[in-house]
Amino acid sequence: MTALYIILAVVAVIMLLLLIPADCILEFSYNNKENNGSVIIKYVFLKFKIFPNDKVEEEVENEEETTDKEEKKEKSDILGIITLIKEVYKQLKKDILNLLDYIICHAIKIKELNVSSKFGTGNPMYTGIATGAVNAGVYNAVGWIDRRMKLEKWDVSLDADFNNACLDVGVYCKLRTNCLYVLTIGFKTVKVVLKIQKINRRIKENG
Repeated sequence: MTALYIILAVVAVIMLLLLIPADCILEFSYNNKENNGSVIIKYVFLKFKIFPNDKVEEEVENEEETTDKEEKKEKSDILGIITLIKEVYKQLKKDILNLLDYIICHAIKIKELNVSSKFGTGNPMYTGIATGAVNAGVYNAVGWIDRRMKLEKWDVSLDADFNNACLDVGVYCKLRTNCLYVLTIGFKTVKVVLKIQKINRRIKENG
């Protein structure tokens, strides 16, 4: 009887851990031709910085001459990728849409979304045209997200500079899900990936 209680307690703890919310914080900013971004995962009292990596690796630039054979191989690879994309879209369109629908409408919720921007073209007329296009695009996108995810908190600030040419952009997004949803997404994604691999093998066999 004691063993049964232990098993039930372990199962209860596992289920609790699977249902505890996990937050993913995405930040991006662009200012003066420089961009910065970060991805942070928060789970209970744990915090993981996924991007950028604090370990800076030295980049070594090696210039190599591309031969005719390599160029032909690259073109062949590109054509193969295009063919694969066409076949995947044709055969797995429904599976991919179902996966995206599950992620957007069920698995992930946007708890907070802040978008800010200051922009200008240097020409008042073109800046005015850009202002209308940017406002329409951003507010329609936020409205589409809100209809599917029910945004709890969001803010959009779009400022036009009619005198100067500039572009400053900032995005803050806080996503919430739990481990159970993540596992489900993983299983659904694996099924789609296996089907893609099968299609890819069939394309290679047919030449």
